[in-house]
Order: sequence, then structure tokens, then C-alpha cells
Amino acid sequence: MANIKKKWVALFIIGLFAILGILVATVNFIFLDFFVDLWWFQAQGMTSYYLLRILYPYLIFILFTILFFAIFYINFRIASHIIGFEDKPDGYKEKKWLKHLNHALRNMYLLLSFVMALIVAIPIFKNWENSLLFLFGNSSDVLDPLFGKDISFYLFSLPIYNLLQKEFLIVVTLMLAGVLFIYWYEKAATPIEHRIKSHKAHWHTSILVIFIFAVLCWGFMLERYDLLYETANLPVFKGPGFVEMTVILPFIWTTVVSLMLTGIFLVLKINRRVGWKMPIIFFLIFIIAFLGKDIETFGDTVRKYIVMPNQMVRERDYIKANIDATLAAYGLDNVETRDFEITSVVSFDADDPDTLRRLRNVPVWDREILGSVFEELQSIRTYYSFPTIDVDRYWVDGEYRQVYLGAREINNSKLPEVAQNWINMHLQYTHGQGVAMIPAAKAGEEPMTWFIKDIPPRSQFGLSNDQTDIYYGLADKPYTIVPNNVGEIGSSTGEGEKIVHYNGTGGITINSLWRRFLLANYFKDRDIFFTTKTNNQSRILFRRNIIERILHITPFLKLDQDPYIVHTPNGLFWIQDAYTTASNYPIAAPYNEEGFNYIRNSVKIVVDAYNGNVSYYIADPGDPIINAYRKMYPGMFKPISEMPTILKQHIRYPRDIFSIQMSIYATYHQTNPERFFRQEDNWMFSKLAIGREFFPATPYYLTLDLLESGKDEFFLFLPFSPFGRDNLRALMFAGNDLDNYGKIYAYRFPRNQQVYGPAQVHSLVNQDVVISEQFSLWDQRGSELVFGKMIIEPTGGAPLYIQPLYLQEEGPLKIPQIKRLIMSLEDAVVMAPSLEEAAVKLEQELRRKSDRLEKRLPASPPTQIQQIPADDIKEEKEEETKQLTKEKT
Repeated sequence: MANIKKKWVALFIIGLFAILGILVATVNFIFLDFFVDLWWFQAQGMTSYYLLRILYPYLIFILFTILFFAIFYINFRIASHIIGFEDKPDGYKEKKWLKHLNHALRNMYLLLSFVMALIVAIPIFKNWENSLLFLFGNSSDVLDPLFGKDISFYLFSLPIYNLLQKEFLIVVTLMLAGVLFIYWYEKAATPIEHRIKSHKAHWHTSILVIFIFAVLCWGFMLERYDLLYETANLPVFKGPGFVEMTVILPFIWTTVVSLMLTGIFLVLKINRRVGWKMPIIFFLIFIIAFLGKDIETFGDTVRKYIVMPNQMVRERDYIKANIDATLAAYGLDNVETRDFEITSVVSFDADDPDTLRRLRNVPVWDREILGSVFEELQSIRTYYSFPTIDVDRYWVDGEYRQVYLGAREINNSKLPEVAQNWINMHLQYTHGQGVAMIPAAKAGEEPMTWFIKDIPPRSQFGLSNDQTDIYYGLADKPYTIVPNNVGEIGSSTGEGEKIVHYNGTGGITINSLWRRFLLANYFKDRDIFFTTKTNNQSRILFRRNIIERILHITPFLKLDQDPYIVHTPNGLFWIQDAYTTASNYPIAAPYNEEGFNYIRNSVKIVVDAYNGNVSYYIADPGDPIINAYRKMYPGMFKPISEMPTILKQHIRYPRDIFSIQMSIYATYHQTNPERFFRQEDNWMFSKLAIGREFFPATPYYLTLDLLESGKDEFFLFLPFSPFGRDNLRALMFAGNDLDNYGKIYAYRFPRNQQVYGPAQVHSLVNQDVVISEQFSLWDQRGSELVFGKMIIEPTGGAPLYIQPLYLQEEGPLKIPQIKRLIMSLEDAVVMAPSLEEAAVKLEQELRRKSDRLEKRLPASPPTQIQQIPADDIKEEKEEETKQLTKEKT
């Protein structure tokens, strides 16, 4: 008896361990990601959003499965009633095996309907997000120029209609096949004397045939909208032209009408109401129309002999439609154009207070070069680094100043290899320390001015901050567990380090063995479970890279490549711009290899650098795509008005979307169809010299008073040159401050006057004898001369060019220094240690040129301005050369 009890106890223990093993395996392989993500989203306050993201695909799948199941089952039941499975005539004795078979078929309707519904619902399940956009999308109040349909129809409805048309065609075809089988089986299994001659069966199949023809006609009607994505007229313009709208479109309508009439007369023939003549006639018309719309030879013939000899006349309206649609798709339909008048005699007042104020904000540093400066001078500790340097504007001592700043983030990979143990990597070296900030403008050879510097960060300019720790940023960081019993490395205290403890709300609490067990399995790190250094307040922080963090939450948004940090009195915050895109905007030209032809900077995303909280703000309420997502996920996307005021002061128009818009505008600024057809005024990004090579210009930020005199604003600039030329054709800029945010302006320079472009100014600089000699003195063994990016400012009479020159030591330690600043206006080129000195010299140079003109002396040729200098200029330049030689020695 005792042995039996021991046996049952052993079996019970084995069974218990088996159940626990199955439970652990189930949690690990099925529910582990769900639980960890659920806790992570709960910490973000996004539980409902997370659950909706999980449930939506299955809700869509269930909805359409039920819909198709109902369609199948109702038709099969109708068929079974019509043929008499449910009610056989008197005197008919059904064979036993046939009775069982009929009963089995009746039971099969349910299963068969369900299986067929699954087959057709799966493609919709795979496109669940498009289905939701279809359900939640609203009108955009923008119509396409040719069919007059709302743009939301093409963005949301058309993709689903194309999918549903194929699904319904499959559904009706399968249904017809099933019903015909039922009728055939009944006829074969029932003796002749007991067969039911029912016209209902004929009408049932006839209705299904009509539905098939109707669905086919619907597909051909949807082909009309495919014409709006036609590429046959490229490279001249995108979209339909004369051939598509006046030849192919009538063929499509003929196809629809003739096919529908074919189906109607075919059904009448089946029911013996008409003969074969009418179905055959309409079917032949259908074949002709079908071939006419699809055979390229026919369209090419019309294009060759009718369109090409009079192409501008034939295609004018369609070119105009392409221009209007493309400008609207990229948000360029409200660009404000201003003509920049070049004065015959250009003057420059170096003592003007407005001039001096503008010079205080000229960004003479390049972000790429500043990276090494910040790394060498402000990393301070081995384990800190600056992943990126950002440009922004702040109020400093009551002045609106353009600045550069970088976040000092933790970089565990920089720790000595022997120090890269689990405790150091995950418990102690956990966070970065504040930002470093400098003004954008600087004189050559003067000490660096730091608005914010050192650890802990300090400022002599009133830029204080209550919270400087950075747990979330751009650098890739491992997970960290804070607070903990070891303590975290904080700021320096004399010879030691200050120990701090995290007091935020980020991450997942790990105050139970169950959570520690799951998280240890999730990260595949047993130390999470076995460590004794955690406590009841400990939280595990992961996905600390803000880009990874945002993409995990909203993978449907396209992110800008340049997130930036904002310093506020209450803490540090990252701002990430996000875009909504589409590739099916009608008639609009696509953007290069990216494939999309619609883009909006719809969302500003704010990430708390301390707590990791992610907030979404709608920056473009007119975008129908983000409005659909707003309705899809209630409470997720907030209006921009709810963004804290201190952060709204630092939002900026992103460079990525501006570059995309400008690459389109380079061609589509020609809104006149005739001019667009001739392509007579195509633009390209101006070429800038970087080293010994030239590269297309990239957008840059400037602080100027362009729109209102005396009121400095933050603008994004990009210069254009005529295609294939180097002179300046236009200067595009976009507003960043709240009143003018996102507004795009164009300064167009005269087409009949020479306006120097960046590449031409670079040539003028190199041709100046004194300046080129100074380059030779600096660029010698042991040092390297680096040309900074050229800045272009629109002044009163001509564009002003400013270019910094850096000198850095050859070798591994590179700390560039601004040596000189070049300033150019028209063909006058000067160089000085500071912008203020350069402005004075430029004013003098322009005055001398003006005096020579008044005396009717021949001016220097633009490309040889050094050949006929006045005596006083020559003496001044010789003295400057001697001084520079002495400095170099």
C-alpha cells in the first residue's frame, strides 16, 4: 500500500513539473513578447493604443470572414431549398445511402462556407492597416484636376476597392461553382420522375452570373483611375495625356457597357427569352473595346500621328494637371515668390546696427567639423560622447541667438575593456550629462565661447536647468536597471564621482520574481534574475535609442534623419519630426527612387530624455492620413496647441522634407504649361566647394529679419542655379518660427543679369593673389586648411557670401580652429579674422569700386580682380601678407 502511495506521489510531482514546464515554454515562446511589450506600453501610458494595434488585424479578419461566410452560407441554403433537399415530393423514397449523403452535404454547407470565407478574408487580413485607413479616412477637401474626385478616395478607398473587387470576383465565382454542383448533384441523384423543374434554380444561377459580370464591370470602371498613374508621357510629364483621356478612356467605358449588356443578354438566353444574336454582338463589341484599350500599338499610333505634331496644344491641359497635382502633393502650391532686384551699384554699411545684429547670428561653424571640437573639449570623461550636433535658436541675455548644441550621452563601449562588466554596463554607467552649447557666430583665433559647458553643466548666460541627466538619446545604449543598491555614476566631485539614483518614471518595474524571470528570458541574461543589487523601486530601462523607441510605437510613420535636443529650464527633450507618405497620389510626379509622391511633415514627436515618455503632436491638421490615424487611435495624437510653449519655440522645419520639396520645385516652379513643356528654366541645387570637389548644396539655417525689418526669425535656406550653370538663380527659404512655420518663399534673381553663384565666388576667392598666398602659408606641413560651407544671405542689393576657413593639425588629434572669414559681395572679395572686420573691409572695397566707376576708370574683370589694383589696395594687401607671414612663423 505504501509503495502505491509513493508511486502516486511521484506521478503527481512529475505531472506538476510537466505542467510548470509547459507553462514556462508557453510563456517563453508565445506570451513573452506580449507581456513585456504590455508592461512597456503601460509605462508609456499607451495601454489602449497597444491593445488596439494587436486587436485591429483580428477584428478586420473576423469582420470580413463573417461577411463572406454569410454570403456563402445563405446562397447554399437557398440552393438546398430550391432543389428540395429539405422537402421531397410525396411518393419519393430516398435511398438510405443517398439520404446519409444528402444529410452530410447539408452539414458540409457550414464548414464549406467557413473555409471559403477564410480563403478570401486572408488577403484583407494582410492589408489590415489599409483597411482601417479606408474605414477611418475622411474627405481632404482637395479634388484631383481631371476626374474631380476627392484625394482621400485615391489614398484610402481605391486600394481597398481594387482588393475587394478581386475578392468579390473570387467569392461569386466560387459560389456559382458550388451552387451549380448542388443543382447537378440533385439532378444526378434524383430519379427522373421525381425531379423538380423549378425556375427558381435558373433565376438563382442567373443572378449569380449577373453578379459576376457586375463585378467584372466594376473592375474595368476602376481602371479609369489607373490612367491617373500613367507613365507613358514621361519624361515630359507624369499622368494621363491626350491619348489616355480621349482614346483609352472611351474604350474603357465601351468595355464596361458592352460587358454588362453581354451578361444581361446571356442570362436572358439561358432563360430562353432571346436568341444568341444579341449576346454575340455585344461580346464582339467588348472584345474590340478591350483590345483597343490594352494594345499599345493603337495608342502609339495616335500619339505619333495626332499628338506629337501638335503636342503642346494636345497636352496643355494634362501638363497643367500634372503641375497642379504635383505642387499640391508636396505642399508647394502656396509658395510665395519675390523678385530680388540687383542694384547697379551695390553698397554695404558695416556700421548699420541691423548689419551688426545679423552678423552676430551667422553660423560660421559646420556641424560636421563641430563634432570633433565638442568631442575633444567637452566629452571630459572617457565614457561620454556627442552623437550629433544640432542647430537651434535661444534667447541668451535678452538676444535672439542662433546656437549649436550637442547632448553629452553615455557611451559604454568607450569604457576600458576590463571595466565592461555587467555591473558597470547595466547598473553604474547609465546616463549622460546635459548639453554643451556655443553661439553660431565666432571670430577667428578668439577663445571659444560656451553658453553651456562642463560636468555638471553650468552656464554664465542664464541657461540653467533643473534636470540634466540623459537616459534616452541617439546613441545605442544597453538596458539599465535603476535605481539600484550600487548607485549610478554621476558628476565629478573633486577626485571622485558623485553617486546618484534614478528618480524617474521610465522603464518597467521589476519588483517581483515573476517579472525578473520573464525579463531575464526576454533579454537572455540570467544576471537580471540572480542579481542581488536591485530593490523594490528598481526599473529596467530599455529601447533607449529614441528612434528605435518611436518606431516600435508607430512603425507607420517615416522619421526625419535629424532629431535634435532642446534645453529647457525643466529638463532636456528630444524633438523628432515624422512624415506621412503615400505613393498613390493621382497625377503627381514621384520623388526619385523613394517611390512616394505625397509627403507631409504631419507629426512632431517629443521624447523626455530623462523619463523616456513619448508624446505625439499633429503639426499639419490638413493631412488626411494623420487625421485617419488620429481617429483610429483616440487620444494618441494631440493637437500642436497642447505642446508646451517652451518646446513650441524650438520646433523647426526639417531639412529632409525641404530637400525633397526643393528637388521637385526645381522643375515644377514652372507653372506655365508652355514653359514647363520647353523646360527652359529648370533649376538645380547650387554647387558648393568642399575640399577640392564640388557637391550640391544642402539646406542650412539662418537667423535674419527677412519678413519684418528688425524682427529676427529662424529660416531654412537653399540656393538654386540654372540647370547646367553656376550663377545664382533663386534662393529658397522656409519659416521656422510659429507665425510663419512651414511657409515657403522664393527669392528669384533676374534671368537677364549675372548674379554670382557659390562656385563662381569660390573661383574669385582662389584667384585673389593675396588670399591665395595666405592659403599657401597656412596649408603647409603639420597643418591642414579646411574650407567651411559657404553661407548665402540676401542683402539689399546682391547676395552676400560668407565662408569660414578652419585650420587643424594633421594627425589623430583634430581640433579645428576658425582662422579667417571670407566675405564676398558681387565681385568684391575680402578676408578678415572676424565678421565685423570683414564687413568693414568689404564696405571699403565696394566704396573704392564705386569711386573708380564715378571717375570712369575701367573696372577689374570679374575673373581677374587682382590685375589692376589701386596703389593703396596693393600696399594694404602687402602689409597684411607680411603680418600673416609673421604669425605663421
